[in-house]
Amino acid sequence: MRTVLILILALTTQITFGQKVIETRTASLEDGDYSLEGTVYLELFDNNSLDLRFDTDYLTLSNVYDVHVYLSTTNDYTEPIDTSEMFLVANIGTISGLNYSSGAMTFDLPSEISIDDYEYIVFVCIEFGRLHWGNGTFGESVLSNKTDIEKRNELGVSIYPNPSKSGLIDIRFQNTQQNTLIEVLNVNGQIISSQRLLWKQHHLIELNDSGIYFIRLISDEASMVQKIIII
Repeated sequence: MRTVLILILALTTQITFGQKVIETRTASLEDGDYSLEGTVYLELFDNNSLDLRFDTDYLTLSNVYDVHVYLSTTNDYTEPIDTSEMFLVANIGTISGLNYSSGAMTFDLPSEISIDDYEYIVFVCIEFGRLHWGNGTFGESVLSNKTDIEKRNELGVSIYPNPSKSGLIDIRFQNTQQNTLIEVLNVNGQIISSQRLLWKQHHLIELNDSGIYFIRLISDEASMVQKIIII
């Protein structure tokens, strides 16, 4: 039964690879009562799924405490903030302490939400009287063009085996890479390892824990993300 489940998951992974971002809205985060910076995206895929994605430049205070992320149609941040008409995405700071204070992460949004439904992203510290932690304003929706999609394949890379039983993942390029960033992310979008490949065609990654991961490759010319499974 375990083998069957893994095979089903592997097939699902291949389908996920084919998904492409077809529309994007971008917001730059701004301080409220606390330090907040970085870039977030609303990304619509060709299967009509919608994500809220925090880029790797996302950063706030180290002691995140009960901070909730909302999508909103208003930018009225009079405190205490009225969150009753806002859409709650996630709590990025647990009551007991640190959860997410920096780095990439992605949240799936419900199918009934459209990429144009909300204009603002709002960070609210619930435990301390719904304080205004910070916010961002989404720009106009931008369509991804064919050139953007084709660039994902320009790296000429093979990543295998997938699934992997040993935890070893082999990354091989057709040509020597002068400067390519290789990042491994967990299912929450957190970067768990990062390394630059300089003047090499081959890189080996070892992951000790079973689960789903993402490998992100970024060069000067192109970028791509591939989901992998460790059995």
